[in-house]
This record gives sequence, C-alpha cells and structure tokens, in this order.
Amino acid sequence: MKHIFFILVFIFTAFSIFPEGIRERVNTNTVNQSENLPTSNGEENIVKITGKVEIYGNEPFTYVGIVDQNDIIYSVYPPEKENELKRLQGRLIEFTVILLDEPRGYGSLYLKGKTVTPVTWMILR
Repeated sequence: MKHIFFILVFIFTAFSIFPEGIRERVNTNTVNQSENLPTSNGEENIVKITGKVEIYGNEPFTYVGIVDQNDIIYSVYPPEKENELKRLQGRLIEFTVILLDEPRGYGSLYLKGKTVTPVTWMILR
C-alpha cells in the first residue's frame, strides 16, 4: 500500500510540474527572441564602432563586450555572435552594429553601455 501511495504522489507531482506542451512553448519563445531583434520605434539604429572585443566573467558564465575608443563597453546579442567574436579578442576592429533599445542577453546585466548586434566587422590591427 505504501508503494502505491508513493507512486501515485510521484505521478501527480510529475504532471503538475511538467504540463503537456511546455516544451513547445519554450522552444517557440526562444526561437522568436533570437530571430527578431526589434527596436521600440521599428527602425534599426545602425552605427559604426571602432574598438576591441573583451571577454568578461568566469567559465562557464562568460559574455562578450565591445570596448570602443571612448571606453564605453557594449554588450553583444545574440549569443551566436558572441561565439564568433570570442576568437577576435584583443584585436582592434571596426564594427557595423545595430543598437538595441532594450538590454538583452546575459552580458547586458553587467555591462553599462548599450546592447548591440554586430552585423559586419573589419579587423584593423
């Protein structure tokens, strides 16, 4: 009798914690956030930044920032762009970026500048 009681409690707990369809909603929201990079007014604020790529944090929680020549540190979003820029750490680069109006990603919690999405870049040194 005790075993049946514990099995029933486990099953009901599992159904309440993992409701049907939760994985579909989570995956849809994650894909939509990484594909759509809107600004509040619907326009893209494209600017050029000359600076260096720096990596902040400790493994496994690292994030990439771009330090421009005026010592403003921009956080990079989405994470796919961060992974591409990690290889360019410390080099002087001219970036063409989209300035995002609202902070996004892990790095924006700690870096004081705006959040940017790099579109293109050219290595200067």
